Amino acid sequence: MTGSSSLELSPGMLEVRVDHASKVDRALDDAIAEVQGAATRHQTGMMITRTGPGKYTVRADPAVPFGLIRQQHQ
Repeated sequence: MTGSSSLELSPGMLEVRVDHASKVDRALDDAIAEVQGAATRHQTGMMITRTGPGKYTVRADPAVPFGLIRQQHQ
């Protein structure tokens, strides 16, 4: 997709970058779909962290209950 990218940092973790706010939801939905397999295998939830303008990390996180997605800003 033009204007967004995902970089796998490790199994169960992706970095998402977007160049326009209108692309954030779609890019994060795509990343969640990618990480969901690791979260299910490990019975964890997922954490979405905004690390900067247009930058997010989506990861399986054992601190998040299975089946939930939490968001935080750094």
